[in-house]
Amino acid sequence: MPNETEKVIAVTADGRLLAKSPLLLIERKSGPVWVMNQLFIAPAAPADVMDQVMEEVKQVCQATGLKVWPLDPKAIAYFQSHQEFANIWAGQPAN
Repeated sequence: MPNETEKVIAVTADGRLLAKSPLLLIERKSGPVWVMNQLFIAPAAPADVMDQVMEEVKQVCQATGLKVWPLDPKAIAYFQSHQEFANIWAGQPAN
């Protein structure tokens, strides 16, 4: 299990916060995972900001060897529509 128990994914541009989501490390029966709770996206954020957030999440997962368990509806919808992230999705529905 990594030493850090929390990471914050933040996307900024020109000194403005465009998106932010905390990742909290928890222990599940299947082992440790990152939980992705609330996802904030600024109203004026560019259309690709979610892609930027998820790329950072993927980098955290690759660096730590752990998966992420998204709880925010926007993050879940992203995982459902981007199967290339299936290998880092903890708790992915079977069907």
